[in-house]
Amino acid sequence: MSALKKTLLLSSLTALIALGLSCKPTPKTEDSVTDSKGITSKKMVFNYLRGTAHKSLDPMKQFDSASADLVANIYDRLFEYHYLKRPYELSPVLLSEMPTLSEDGLTYNFTLKKGVRFIDDPCFKGGKGRELVTDDIIYSIKRFADSNVNMLSYMLVEGSIVGLDEFHAETKKLGKETNYAKLPVAGLKKIDDQKFSITLTRKNPLALLPFAATQISIVAKEAVDKYIEDFERHPVGTGPFYIKEYSRRGVMVLAKNPNYHGTYPAEGDSGDKESGLLADAGKKIPFIDEIHLPLIEEPQPAMLKFQKGQIDWIGLDKDNFNKMAYKDEQGFHLNETYSKKFDMYAEMGLVMEYLVFNMKDPLLGKNKALRQAIAYALDTKGYIEKMRNGRGEPLKSITPIPIAGSQAQTETDYYSYNKEMALKKLAEAGYPNGEGLPEIVIEYRSANSATRQDFEFLRNQLSTVGITLKPGFQTFSAFLTKIESGNFQMATAGWAADYPDAENFYQLLYGPNSSPGPNHSAWANAEYDKLYKDSKYLPNGPERYAIFAKMHKILQDEVPVIITWNPIYFGLFQKWVGNMKRNMMQDAPFKYLKIDTAGKKKGV
Repeated sequence: MSALKKTLLLSSLTALIALGLSCKPTPKTEDSVTDSKGITSKKMVFNYLRGTAHKSLDPMKQFDSASADLVANIYDRLFEYHYLKRPYELSPVLLSEMPTLSEDGLTYNFTLKKGVRFIDDPCFKGGKGRELVTDDIIYSIKRFADSNVNMLSYMLVEGSIVGLDEFHAETKKLGKETNYAKLPVAGLKKIDDQKFSITLTRKNPLALLPFAATQISIVAKEAVDKYIEDFERHPVGTGPFYIKEYSRRGVMVLAKNPNYHGTYPAEGDSGDKESGLLADAGKKIPFIDEIHLPLIEEPQPAMLKFQKGQIDWIGLDKDNFNKMAYKDEQGFHLNETYSKKFDMYAEMGLVMEYLVFNMKDPLLGKNKALRQAIAYALDTKGYIEKMRNGRGEPLKSITPIPIAGSQAQTETDYYSYNKEMALKKLAEAGYPNGEGLPEIVIEYRSANSATRQDFEFLRNQLSTVGITLKPGFQTFSAFLTKIESGNFQMATAGWAADYPDAENFYQLLYGPNSSPGPNHSAWANAEYDKLYKDSKYLPNGPERYAIFAKMHKILQDEVPVIITWNPIYFGLFQKWVGNMKRNMMQDAPFKYLKIDTAGKKKGV
């Protein structure tokens, strides 16, 4: 979901904190609600925050974390990653069961779950949401592949479905004249209103994974046709929530879809039952009646709200980590005072943070030695310890550590801080000790205090070898525009897994994925591209890992990006929040969470 994807929101959340003063929540969370059976109870309101304003709620047009977390709660996909099981595995959402695969390994057969309905909306006859059918699935996949609609994420399925690439190319030619009804896709076959099949171009162990991504959420044609350009602000889905109050920069309110079809998982990992995570097994979800999502971009206001009990779940910033938590050989812990007030988690993300160079820039793009000098000048380990309280690990490959095919399997190495080598490469680049080197502008996706501190750390590091950095502090939207248009020299970036496979990270530097795709460096290397294609359809194992190692060596030599670190996400949640298990493939799993309203009434 962009070279920034959901990790942008994850990164911003790590900058948010709460202290633990004794306060009571706001009265509005104590309102009553009456269910369909006439039973009245306290309204269950979950208070979260948005660290960044979303860009679009049109599933096929969004490619950023802030948008994706909202889309994931308004729309459904064919699959999601099981909330409780580890390692992460696909589970059906809109399907009655996992699809079956033909003997030749090329055709998947799907059956939709019965009784799934879109929310009530004027776009439907009589204003009543209709039942989901096969036509909606085929329409949504085509819309995802329409080059006039989706200019960012088609690479998730490129080359994998018979006839879809041809459809994608034809939509580019036809433009506004595109008519899906007149453009059949051979690999998408409707069997009846509840059954369909997808035929692959070749055997592909990754084929189903993209259908858990928010970009391939299922939409209704009636809603797209009615709202046209306003569809991105007027979503109509089958998801667990719908938008009750829309405010891009204010408070977004999501309300429970009373007709949602889902249930809480009936099984999980060992220990989940003992910890109470399976107490609601098989129950209808969501439990929460409303989600209140204020936009809070700075740590201090978020901290104050959390300490008043007005935020239910938050990340911990570096300054307050030292006051509230600590790290030892056993891991991360809250200090005794705070452990009595809050619960916590520490989970290694499926995330790769990095710095990206614009290879079209006349200074950086044409001078490999300069890029190498910058890589040697970075003290990533020092950054993690000083700026992130040790909450992360330096990366020695482009793949996050928990994913198969990462440095543990490829046995790769990478740049580490070496001032002598940085100076040597700087001289080789034609700028001994930085003499004559113009200042380099690095773009950031916000201007909050944490971001400014990050810049100062990086600026100080590079200045020790004579490299001068200048910051470009952007709003999130302006940052995306600059990066996607290639209007930058150097930028911070991050990528969280669309699906937990190494291919999803190596594709970031695949030549044909250049902007508006995720390859924002605009780097292209024929050998790398060939190796990428060779590895894409292989199962995990020594053969695939050997190819990844070769690709890594090319990246290490050419340095179109500087791979930095794998964050460990440390978060706090109130004692009254139930069913919390941090899932790195579901960033905002609101439909599974619940609130103990009696406990919340007592306050922190």
